Amino acid sequence: MEGLSHIINVAKNFKGLKRKVEIGEITKILGEHEYDDAGVIEFGGLNIVVSTDGITEDLVKSDPWFAGYYSVLVNVNDVVVKGARPMGYVNVMSGTLETRRRMAEGIKAGLDKYGLKLLKGHTHPDSSYEAIDAAVVGIAKKVAKGSTARPGDLIVMALDLDGSFGVKGWVRCFDSTLRKTGTELRVMLESIVSAIEYGLVRASRDISAPGVLGSLAMLCEASSVGAEVDAGRIPRPAGTNISDWFISYPAMGFIFATDDGSLVEKLNRAGFSASVVGKFDDTKKIKVRLGSECRLFMDLSFESVFGIR
Repeated sequence: MEGLSHIINVAKNFKGLKRKVEIGEITKILGEHEYDDAGVIEFGGLNIVVSTDGITEDLVKSDPWFAGYYSVLVNVNDVVVKGARPMGYVNVMSGTLETRRRMAEGIKAGLDKYGLKLLKGHTHPDSSYEAIDAAVVGIAKKVAKGSTARPGDLIVMALDLDGSFGVKGWVRCFDSTLRKTGTELRVMLESIVSAIEYGLVRASRDISAPGVLGSLAMLCEASSVGAEVDAGRIPRPAGTNISDWFISYPAMGFIFATDDGSLVEKLNRAGFSASVVGKFDDTKKIKVRLGSECRLFMDLSFESVFGIR
């Protein structure tokens, strides 16, 4: 069995988490930011939810098709976890003709699977690099933010464990979407949107490149709270070490703050492996428990995921 100190050390020194500190230097210039998965504009009684993400360079180089497909997936997750039904997609592609063709094929597969409309694209055919950056727009009746978790709220993690690992560079993807139909995926994502609309979710964030604990730390910092989680209760694939899982990117992984235990049952019925894994508190410390041992992962009183100190 892995030691808790090792698990925390691996998670805290993971590139996917440490690189987030660069955000603070940019937001100092651009102004105040909520550090959320997506932005929201209220217009005509609707909430227009927009997310943008770029795919890491090594993934683009190693598998342009997968990079194109994931440029859809990661942005869909970001708007869904805010309570929005994704509607449209835009992108900017750079690279050689062959790379761009393969990225486009992956994008088309993603658009078809998630039922999205291509709104606009831009191509850099003469760039000295290869990249895919994209955005998704969704519409929400009710929005769950990543800055509204409160002390005493339950921490619920929901992951789709019906998948497999693929090594695609430093981001170790656990994909559970390629083998599913679009209908199956939309049923799972609709369970999140409807849970938010029913008021079962206080705050939310998807599990992204910083990993399980890193993503939880982002939610905690944005909400000015602490948390204690039980590493053994966090859903993970059979045969996978906790330390490996904590630095993986699950294609369908989400964190919720809730005061309603029925959220777990709702998400499990939709196909997720969901569990209450801990509670938020007022300490600003993120602590991890494993068996009888408990150790500090991060103290947000003097540390910052986003580099805003």
